[in-house]
Amino acid sequence: MFYNMKNLSDITVYHTNPKPHSIVRCRTNNAFLLRTSGGRLFDFGDKTMIAAKGQMIFLPRGSAYESTSLSEGENRGICISFKADFSYSIPSVYSFEGFPEATHIFKTMVDLWDNGNETDHYKCLSLFYTLLSYLSGIDHPDYSFKRKGSVIKPALDYLKSHLYDPSLKINSLHALCNISDTYFRKIFIANYGVTPQKYVMSKRISKATSLIESGDYNTISEVALAVGYSDPLYFSRAFKKINGTSPSDINKNA
Repeated sequence: MFYNMKNLSDITVYHTNPKPHSIVRCRTNNAFLLRTSGGRLFDFGDKTMIAAKGQMIFLPRGSAYESTSLSEGENRGICISFKADFSYSIPSVYSFEGFPEATHIFKTMVDLWDNGNETDHYKCLSLFYTLLSYLSGIDHPDYSFKRKGSVIKPALDYLKSHLYDPSLKINSLHALCNISDTYFRKIFIANYGVTPQKYVMSKRISKATSLIESGDYNTISEVALAVGYSDPLYFSRAFKKINGTSPSDINKNA
């Protein structure tokens, strides 16, 4: 997912020493959280993940979860918080057996951030991109399918012009390329890191969020229809799945 990241901004780095049990209703920024002592369990409702000492968990913007310490004593970590746009992002745990420099990067970044000047903050940015380079290599899809991206161009062109059309039939896109649905999905995932369905959902919900925050609408149903959902209930479920909150809650805070 990190090779598709755009519009990186608002990086901050800090030490964390969370309570034995904490609840996050909706993350305001993305975060890379390295456990420097103690393990921690993260419960996202539909799945749980454990980040042990020396491991990093990625917590995407909008995610909601409960976290619990798995041991007594110190439970510390280093957090890199940042804003960025992803075509799709999910919570993930990473180990660094093949990249021992990762822990050094986190510790150097937090030291520079705490004690450095503006020039040192640029050094932090350089280290952050080194970390991203490693993570994108782990996540990068099969290159053999990535090279075949031109095969699905007819479907991509159609998708671009019909992204917010309620009549869009995602499962029929492969027919525009004269290939099987299975083959189409493999090439699509290789190039975008996500299934066509999840890609469309992410784009639509991102557009819906902007519409709601702008206030240029009368009802949530109108927003749903504007981004391609004829069923407001289905739209609300998709919105909450991506943003971790309902569209009506965004509306209240707009």
